[in-house]
Formats: sequence, structure tokens, C-alpha cells
Amino acid sequence: MAMEISNNYSNYAGGYTNTTNTKKKTAEISTSKEVMETNPSTRKTAADELSYLSKKYSNYSFVAADYTKGMQYGSSSTVNVAISPQFLSKMVNNPELEKEYEKNIAAMQECDEQNARSVAAGGWHVVAQGWAVDKDGGISKWSIVQKDGTKSHLQTMSGNAEKIRKQNEEKKKEKAELEAKMKETGKTFHGGRFKDASVTIRDDKETDTGRNEKNGVGINLNMKI
Repeated sequence: MAMEISNNYSNYAGGYTNTTNTKKKTAEISTSKEVMETNPSTRKTAADELSYLSKKYSNYSFVAADYTKGMQYGSSSTVNVAISPQFLSKMVNNPELEKEYEKNIAAMQECDEQNARSVAAGGWHVVAQGWAVDKDGGISKWSIVQKDGTKSHLQTMSGNAEKIRKQNEEKKKEKAELEAKMKETGKTFHGGRFKDASVTIRDDKETDTGRNEKNGVGINLNMKI
């Protein structure tokens, strides 16, 4: 009887030990994954940095690309952020720089919200938008906007030449005002890092055609790094 009790206890103790070890290993693996995602020392390449930012700021769509003024890219269903591959590499190798730009990225959302309110106050709405960080860390913003209640392109063209001329002048003036507002907003949130802002005015309500993506707004910047 004593031997039977001893064997049962031994089996129970062994099972308990195995269960405890399994839980411990699972916890260690989980902790290891968490450390890899949050610890800067585990990110070695620009691709690692891009992946890290994409996971942390899932409400934005990140791509590695060198932005030039006038480029429009990505989808209208999200906020697009293009970061120079060279600058991504700098962030990997400089934890303090990474922290600084994480704050800048977080501030983009506030900036977008303020810009949307400002645009709406003038009777416009944002169709698509994006940000860019160049190789030196300069921050730029672009937007595509449309006037609420805009007439179709055919309706506009049916008017007389003088009317169309005045409409074009008014659009240029409004575009300049919108860009000025965007620049002022950008400076408020990003200080000396903010470089430029550009606005494209969509003339009509017709959707863009000839693109693979239904909500596409520009060129594909899915570059390998």
C-alpha cells in the first residue's frame, strides 16, 4: 500500500512539475516576443523599423519611400505615411531619435483632426491625405480636398469663359489659403521639423478611373527595403 501511495504521489508531482514548466516556457516565449517588438536593440534594419511603426500605429499606413512634393500615394481609406529608407535606418541606430519621431507620428493624428475641422469650416472636406518624412527628418503633408456641393466637370464646362476664369482664380486663392492653414497647423505640432504642405483640389465628384485599387489616390510606393 505504501508503495502504491508513493507511486501515485510521484506521478502527481511529476505531472505538476511538467505543467508548471510548460506554463513557464509559454510565459518566457510570450515575454521574449514582447521584448523583441518593443526593445530598440532587437530592430536591426530599416525594414524592422517600418514593421515596428506599422504595428504600433495601426491607424496609419506606412511605406518606405523618398517623397517629393506633388506625390500622392496609398489609399483614401487611411492616412498614408512615407518615410525615407535612409531615415528609417537612422531611427534604428538612434533610440532617442526614434522616440522623438514616435511623438511626431502621434502628433500627426491631432494635426489631421485640426486640419479637417479647419477645412470643413470653409465648406471643404478631405478626400485623401498623407505625410512624409525625408532622409533628413523633414516632415511634409499633402491633402486632396473637395468643395462640398461641387458641380460636375460637365456642368462647369458648360458655363461661359469668363465664369470659368473666375472659378479658376477662386480655386487658386482657396488652395493658397488651405496650404497656409496646413502649414500653420504643421508648425504648431511639429515645430522646426515641418517643411511643407500641399493641397490638390478635386474639381468634381467623379471617382478616379483606371486604378487597380477602388480607393487608390496615387502611385504605389510599396518599395522593398
